[in-house]
Amino acid sequence: MTGMRSRGWPAAAGLVCVAAVMLLTGCAPPVSGPASGTARPGTTPTAGSTARTTAPATAAPSATQSATPDPAGPADPGTCAPNQLELSLQSRPQDSGAGNFYWDLRLANTGSAACTVEGYPVVSLVGSTSGTPIGAVSGTEPGRWYTVTVVELAPGASAYSLLHLGQAGAYSCPLVPVAALDVALPGWDTASRVPTPNPIEGCDDDSTVLVRTGPLAPAPVTF
Repeated sequence: MTGMRSRGWPAAAGLVCVAAVMLLTGCAPPVSGPASGTARPGTTPTAGSTARTTAPATAAPSATQSATPDPAGPADPGTCAPNQLELSLQSRPQDSGAGNFYWDLRLANTGSAACTVEGYPVVSLVGSTSGTPIGAVSGTEPGRWYTVTVVELAPGASAYSLLHLGQAGAYSCPLVPVAALDVALPGWDTASRVPTPNPIEGCDDDSTVLVRTGPLAPAPVTF
């Protein structure tokens, strides 16, 4: 009998141990793994992870989205009309002599908007007695002091053309007293009558050119 008890004890003890282990395993709380939204150090989050943040993307403009046009800039000023300009003649006695003399033809913008002038005025001498143009119309002195350029005149600003005149007495022609010039702006057929700074004489001869004009410039010519 004693031998039988000694053989059964280990088996019974083993069964007790197994039951104890199973009891502990079933009662212990489950071990939680890492949260699906948190990446372990050194690992890459799974596709279902919410830990990764993404900067908001800027939507690309659609193909049908119309571009906003740039605001229109100021319009270019137009050509000065004769009624926008006040014309006057200024003598240059310091530059005159030896059968030649010079005047400045001044064009002042009296309008309320900017405008432009360009080129050579056309000048005719006006007889004091007849009140009509006499002799040949003016020639030009191209590029002697200024090249032809567009001159923009703001309200109140002026442009200038240098007039080079010859003494009529130096020519064999019928002399006529002159007290005014008829001036036509470049591109215009209408002439404006401008009093001369002092009385002069002209040639009643269409073949003798007594006046040559320079191109309009933003300032008087300085010799």
